[in-house]
Amino acid sequence: MHDRLMVTAAASLEIVVGALFLIVPDTLCLLLFAAKPEAVGVPLARFVGVALLALGIGCLPSTNAGSRRNVVGLLVFNVGVAVLFVWVGITMSHGFLLWPVVILHTVIGAALVLNLLTKGWLP
Repeated sequence: MHDRLMVTAAASLEIVVGALFLIVPDTLCLLLFAAKPEAVGVPLARFVGVALLALGIGCLPSTNAGSRRNVVGLLVFNVGVAVLFVWVGITMSHGFLLWPVVILHTVIGAALVLNLLTKGWLP
């Protein structure tokens, strides 16, 4: 039950952020990177929104018990985003939400690794 709740919460968060990137990309880019997207940045931010929506929807738990695909998908995404945003934070200007987002994705990634370890799905 705890696993289902954790995966549902992580997937739901991606759906919400994806919708926000579609609706208000300027605001999220300002909060994360302290810059507005310009030229190709706006469609790219909306592309990210669509990708996050798809990831979140694809990772929502199904009635099929025993599938680890959604957990692994969320793990890859959260670790990848944490690494990318750490690089952005070190090499570029950023908004005040960047480091909290790094921490959030790191915590979600760690929880998903623990989930996989306790299920015996990782060596």
